[in-house]
Amino acid sequence: MDHLSVARPAVVLLAVGAMMVIGSPAQALSWTTVDSPNEVPGNDYLSGADASDASNVWAVGAFVAPRGAGGHAVALRYDGAAWRTMPRTGLPGHESLSAVDAVSVSDVWAVGTETVGLAYNTLAAHWNGTAWTREATPNGNPGGFNNLSGVAAAAGSVWAVGTYVDPNSASNRRKLIFQRTGGTWRAVAAPTVATYETLADIDATGSTDAWAVGAATGNPQSGPLVPLVVRWNGTGWQSTTLPAPGSTALAGVDARTTGDVWAVGYSYVDYARQPYVAHFDGTSWRRVATPTLSGGGELAAVVALSSSTVVAVGRSNGAPLVLRWNGTSWTQETTPGASAPYLTGATPAGAGKVWAVGYRFELNAYSNRTLAMLGS
Repeated sequence: MDHLSVARPAVVLLAVGAMMVIGSPAQALSWTTVDSPNEVPGNDYLSGADASDASNVWAVGAFVAPRGAGGHAVALRYDGAAWRTMPRTGLPGHESLSAVDAVSVSDVWAVGTETVGLAYNTLAAHWNGTAWTREATPNGNPGGFNNLSGVAAAAGSVWAVGTYVDPNSASNRRKLIFQRTGGTWRAVAAPTVATYETLADIDATGSTDAWAVGAATGNPQSGPLVPLVVRWNGTGWQSTTLPAPGSTALAGVDARTTGDVWAVGYSYVDYARQPYVAHFDGTSWRRVATPTLSGGGELAAVVALSSSTVVAVGRSNGAPLVLRWNGTSWTQETTPGASAPYLTGATPAGAGKVWAVGYRFELNAYSNRTLAMLGS
């Protein structure tokens, strides 16, 4: 993807000021790396995670075979004891998964991209406890590049967001918003903010409240990025402006309630990326100050356990990045070392616990491997 794209990290397989929140300050989490499966030889990636409870935690991504020999989706599940590889039965076979929403053990939604010849098509699939069912989804650019990067199930419907390349201008990106109702996926219109728009993530609290985030710009070659935020009110999508410095893009969102929504990403500060966080209190969005990181850093996902315990994950200067909101300010957490890691997803893991997933570089194999970390 080009340097302006902010879609949630995913593998596309080739052909073949601080604010105050009422609440007691939360204690720092203790982070440990937990073994997760890999397919070798080749490269393994995790792009997103979600859980319905502590013994039904899902992480999805992709495996890429060595020397251009193809690849396929990866779906892992933590059952309370260990991470295990889930069957790919029902998936097309040449796809990557970017995001997952686990409603229950037998009700899981995943989205991503399927490779068909030289085209990249949107992909949505449902796990029923035994196998996956691929469902028909629209494409903004039939025969071109299409990708879904976020999914959220709420109140009997499922939302998915992503991006496609404008068929009339290869330098432009357009946002995708799909809704599944009555067993059918359909595209839903939203206000156009700029000629270049990407959506990276979505979350919903119910049938009349959903948030999708990404980035937009009027000039994809040199123009600054601005946060792209749209909200579903039950009848339509409306765009919202966020306070942001310089060039800023959003990659993750967590809507805990209608009046407690967090969005994360990065801003360019002195020619380097620094974490960016914003909070919606039910009335307006405010930027929330984060630590300035030596060497820079960026956030990819956020999970709010309560109004005073929020965890955001990403990467910084060759190390996993975890920031924690304690009700008053953001602080950086200590994490286990990993070689060239990227934390791409996060989800609650039971009372006071958080899973963070992504990938790391294994020097001995000279390949990427899945990464799962538990904070408790």
